[in-house]
Amino acid sequence: MQQVRSPYIRIGIHLLLIGWVIYSVTPFVWAIIGSFQRTVDAVAREPRFLPQVVVDNNVAIAVFLAVIVLTAYLATARSNAVALTTRNNVLAGLVAVVLAGGFLFITASATEDQIFPGRVENYRELWLNISAEEFAPVGIGLIALIVVLIIIGIAARRLPKYKTYIYVGIVVTIVGVILWLPNVVNFAEFYGFFLNSVIVTVGTVVISISIGCLAGYGLARYSGIAGVIILFAALAFRALPRMAFILPYYYFAQVSGLYDTYTLLIITFVAINQPFTIWMLRSFFMEIPRELEEAAMIDGCNRLTAFVRVIVPIVWPGIITTSLFTMLLAYNEFLLVRLLTSTLWTLPVGISRFTSGEDTRLIPLSNASAVSITIPLVLVIIFFQRYLIKGLAGGAVKG
Repeated sequence: MQQVRSPYIRIGIHLLLIGWVIYSVTPFVWAIIGSFQRTVDAVAREPRFLPQVVVDNNVAIAVFLAVIVLTAYLATARSNAVALTTRNNVLAGLVAVVLAGGFLFITASATEDQIFPGRVENYRELWLNISAEEFAPVGIGLIALIVVLIIIGIAARRLPKYKTYIYVGIVVTIVGVILWLPNVVNFAEFYGFFLNSVIVTVGTVVISISIGCLAGYGLARYSGIAGVIILFAALAFRALPRMAFILPYYYFAQVSGLYDTYTLLIITFVAINQPFTIWMLRSFFMEIPRELEEAAMIDGCNRLTAFVRVIVPIVWPGIITTSLFTMLLAYNEFLLVRLLTSTLWTLPVGISRFTSGEDTRLIPLSNASAVSITIPLVLVIIFFQRYLIKGLAGGAVKG
């Protein structure tokens, strides 16, 4: 493919991409801004899209945006092995200045009808049954704990021998704190939805990836007709619409007595998403030459030991990538959770009470809930972005 040399075409392509990015992020930005609105601002005849707090501190926000742009650029440059030359740094600085200047211009030229007094009360009402002052000591403690865990995680890189144990300890600590918090804080019902989502999603990912690794490895090494039949059967099962699963799984839930339980949700999500994990992981294992495991077996390993000690470390980025996609599928499931449970609702089902009906007072809460369920996913993906990039570059998606 030849490089596009016409400057007009290149400018057109860049403008198209910029427009598409703006269109794509508009719902998220809209939800963030709407989550700080009062009801009277949310239903105003004239759109109000700039919080007063932004206008009062627009210089600080502009500088903050510039720092974010520079940080993102440097992180991207390092992850992609781009030379941090003076020209690249100057380019990043110019982009940051342009964005900051544009933000200053927009906020400075805003009219009174476009401004509303921003507040975080919607998030407190969504998550807590207590006042912000009562939650402040616990919040400060949580922030301190997060900082300590981040420092420990960074320091673990210098201790490769104990790195795995340290990371496991960090994960166990986070899970323990999430489960322990309701004992000391009077949370609203939304926190229960969050706990349900965490339990169901983690259980689904662990079981689905464990089975998918073994199945994907076996199908990658077996070239008989039975393997082809299994793969196409899995693909056909995954292609079924969600409505096709409702009656059989609901009947199974009633007969087995598992209705409205975590077990039912987890095994249902595993069954639905297992074809996806098998196909994804099989494509990774197909890239691994057989000679590696054969050499390990010559050295005394059996097939399972060779798989665990030799193959799994090589395809670890692919396993993380598949886990993230499986997490997204399980975390955002709505229909099956709504029909197979009556109390153990997850976040997508829980926020439906804020988005249904005609009560305009729920509009800010619906925006706050949409932002709240997105933040955990964003944090997890940012934490594992290095493995995600390696996994996608390794060819899992094209497989």
